Amino acid sequence: MNTNRTTRTTRFAAFMLAVLMTVVVNGAMLWKFDTVAHETNMAHSGQIPIVVTLETVNIIAPRS
Repeated sequence: MNTNRTTRTTRFAAFMLAVLMTVVVNGAMLWKFDTVAHETNMAHSGQIPIVVTLETVNIIAPRS
């Protein structure tokens, strides 16, 4: 039994499993974020937008 070849194969398999898990987790998170964003747009589409304007604030301070 070739130990070096077995070690390389095991490490490669572990690496590929880690890559696959990363892609699955990130893909699921992005899919959920996209779903929530679309649901939020649908929930707020019937509301009338409100525009708020603030008064100008002037700050006067001595320069040193």
